[in-house]
Amino acid sequence: MREQGSIAAKGRYCWLGSRDVQCLAAVSATNFIELHPATEGALPEVGERVTCYLDDIGMIDGVVQYQQVDRFVLQIIANPERRSRIEARLAWLRSADDRDDQRKAARIVPVHRKVQVHLLGARVTEAIVADLSMTGAALLLDERPQVGTIVTVGKRYATVVRHTPEGVGVAFRLPFGPLTFNERVIL
Repeated sequence: MREQGSIAAKGRYCWLGSRDVQCLAAVSATNFIELHPATEGALPEVGERVTCYLDDIGMIDGVVQYQQVDRFVLQIIANPERRSRIEARLAWLRSADDRDDQRKAARIVPVHRKVQVHLLGARVTEAIVADLSMTGAALLLDERPQVGTIVTVGKRYATVVRHTPEGVGVAFRLPFGPLTFNERVIL
């Protein structure tokens, strides 16, 4: 979800009387955050105060500005000092794009690179596996599902975790085991 400077972050949010809801967030500035719940369910109403905790960014308070079927936008409530700290953190995260690849898991290029990706609504598209790790894959494809979308890559369930210029990055729901992971693996 790194579109035009937007940072994708995992986290959770809650509002008065609710339980914590896991989410993915798109943060591009210190004014608004777009939150995508990881599970279906009720969203907070427009005007409700929401507190969210985002990995690598921290705790953020805000008020729901508007909602759609599967997401809502939160206007951030913060003093100038807190906004400055959030902006510094976003700048640091954006600069990670300029550094060498920082993914933690070792990657391989599999022999069998063509794979079918099953999207929402029983749609199927063809993709090429750019690289593969035990925990995820970089896929080259024309259609880019939203970050947070659950897809099936071959026979493996995965979540779209980032957009790339050529496609998407996905994280597998269940990682490969060390005994089954090699260049000949078939998704």
